[in-house]
Amino acid sequence: MIITGDYHTHSRYSKLMHGKHSIKDMVEFAEDLGLEGYAVTDHGPKHALFGIKRKNIDKAKAEIEELKQNTKLNLYFGIEANLMKKDGSIDLTDEEISKLDLLIVGYHRGCKNDFVSALRNKEKQKEINTEAYLNLLDKYNVDIISHLNEYIKVDVFKVASKAKEKGTIIELNNKHIKFNDEEAKALIDSGVSLILSSDAHKKQNIAKFDKVLDFVEKYNIPYERIVNIDKLYK
Repeated sequence: MIITGDYHTHSRYSKLMHGKHSIKDMVEFAEDLGLEGYAVTDHGPKHALFGIKRKNIDKAKAEIEELKQNTKLNLYFGIEANLMKKDGSIDLTDEEISKLDLLIVGYHRGCKNDFVSALRNKEKQKEINTEAYLNLLDKYNVDIISHLNEYIKVDVFKVASKAKEKGTIIELNNKHIKFNDEEAKALIDSGVSLILSSDAHKKQNIAKFDKVLDFVEKYNIPYERIVNIDKLYK
């Protein structure tokens, strides 16, 4: 088995040193690892603590574009946007989205949103959360959903099935893997494509997939379902 790339990582453009290294440092480390593909995907701007400043989106993209000229990596510029509203809206404008190679979306704490509340009825809240994700997938061409079921619970089968329909990949996040047995089965049964993500916030964690590979082994997930495992070595 050969893992070909890591497409969810953070640089210093995620504020307050949430990402520990520069884009250049991260890219050079990924290249030294021998990866084929790599993406820098800092937090969306509405993350109260760690979001990229809007004025820095163009600056970060320019750094990536310059580095593309001098690397063997298939290098991508992305943002891990925040799911903000029940109608599926995120914290990026259409113009900002047009500048991305990769749009990742997830729910994060620390973002003011209109759908998550302290409902006593957990099943009702789960229905609302699920609706927000389904609306997201109808509203945008999302490449990857990050750490599904982390922080807020959803109907995994419904969201994953919709993602499959829309051509969106669901990540298995090495830092945030929150599926119980029933949810893992629902994810697998949906037929959705999956991707291993390190969610690295420092260069030394790029392409670290130990926890998610344990998850893949535990639930016998076929390698063919995972887009960043080389088909020649499955």
